[in-house]
Amino acid sequence: MYKKLVVIISIVFASVAVVAGTIVLVVVGGKDRDKATPDQAATAVATPDEATILPTTSPATSPPATPVTEVGTVGENPTEETVSDGSGTQASVEETTVSTVEAPEVLSRLLEANGTTAQEMYESGCHQLVTVRSEGSSATIEYYTVSKNKWVCFDEMTCNGFVGRNGVTDDMHEGGYASPRGLYSIGEAFYIYDMPQTGLNTFQVTENTYWVDDPDSKYYNQRVEGTADQDWNSAEHMIDYSPSYDYGFVINYNTSAEYNKGSAIFFHLSDGPTAGCVGTSHDMVLKYLSMLDASQNPYILIN
Repeated sequence: MYKKLVVIISIVFASVAVVAGTIVLVVVGGKDRDKATPDQAATAVATPDEATILPTTSPATSPPATPVTEVGTVGENPTEETVSDGSGTQASVEETTVSTVEAPEVLSRLLEANGTTAQEMYESGCHQLVTVRSEGSSATIEYYTVSKNKWVCFDEMTCNGFVGRNGVTDDMHEGGYASPRGLYSIGEAFYIYDMPQTGLNTFQVTENTYWVDDPDSKYYNQRVEGTADQDWNSAEHMIDYSPSYDYGFVINYNTSAEYNKGSAIFFHLSDGPTAGCVGTSHDMVLKYLSMLDASQNPYILIN
């Protein structure tokens, strides 16, 4: 009986020892796995031949925040906007405002009769305007400029002048002896002898200067220097028109050279009706040249 009891106790102790050993191995093994480097872990998982290669992907990134415009009125004029760039920083942006300009009634009526307004002229960048109000072949010429948000007429620039001997027309053609009705930008100034004081771009009329009035020429209604490539049967040899062309400026009429619609329309010296240009005295032509400035986008209105 005693021997049986000893055997049973021995078996129990042996079993306990086996269980304890197993627990120790599990704990130690777990700690070793926790200490494994990434390379060791990869080697333990699979050899290169056994590994599955996954496509490489870039880390996911969030799209940049779109700036948000928060419109808020700050004062009455101008309006300011606050713009957020997504970083929490806000910047103030000032809106561009267009000034309202006043105009004398006579100028407003002239412009409206030609399909525009003094405000539209100003907004287009035109700050100088010459008006030609005709009655038959005679005309009154006036000069307007913008000053302190108003179109102002300079009385000292008002003068008598002339248009074509057949007056002003909407139906222009070569040889019609009429001036073109309408609103036209002012081009280059020209002179034969001494360069005048002017803010316009200029060219000097020489023995080689022609203005082509042949509708069949590729140079129709253009200035040409020299005759090397002449294809015209008719052109104004400008130096032959002294003293009329001693000083003047180009009126940019029919710049697209529409066939037979008229050419060589200038503002120049004249003491009587013209073949289609606008004319006035020597002194007044020089005064107008001295006032006009290409940077002010000057126009001439013939009515």
